[in-house]
Amino acid sequence: MMNKENNWKEFSDDVSGMSKKIKSNLTNEENIEDLKASLKATREAISNSFGDLIQIVENTVKDEEIKEDALNIVSSLKDEVSNFVDTAKDKVSEVVNFIVTEEE
Repeated sequence: MMNKENNWKEFSDDVSGMSKKIKSNLTNEENIEDLKASLKATREAISNSFGDLIQIVENTVKDEEIKEDALNIVSSLKDEVSNFVDTAKDKVSEVVNFIVTEEE
């Protein structure tokens, strides 16, 4: 029985140590800047892809009603995905700020 308790204690200590390492790594300024840059690049890539899709629709669809509907759908999707990325960026910032505050 004691051996199981010791194993759980060691496991708990290992998890706690790993948690501290992750927190300290997350608050490393360089990693935070990399994450921000990655999210910005993701948003820009998404915007460019939707821009390309809009150009394709405008250049290939001949029926004006279908073209207008397709462009509205693409525009809505672009806004939704951009909002999702912005929300993700905000949540990551909140977590990082919480961890930094918690360490201070």
